[in-house]
Amino acid sequence: MRMPILSYFLIVGTALFGALSLVSNRIEPKPLPVTQTIGLPPPYKAPAEASVPNAVNFAAESRYSNPVR
Repeated sequence: MRMPILSYFLIVGTALFGALSLVSNRIEPKPLPVTQTIGLPPPYKAPAEASVPNAVNFAAESRYSNPVR
């Protein structure tokens, strides 16, 4: 027995389309909540770095090092 796939999709598709059309006509659309901001937000500015007085530069040459000769 062959399955009537084309007629099945035609009937079910028409029924679903009709149901969605009927429901969309009955329901009142609600406005989306939006803000009054226009355009892009201002660019992010990172806070200024606090200088660390105890920072150590391990790559710098030490005044106590003995160079090999």
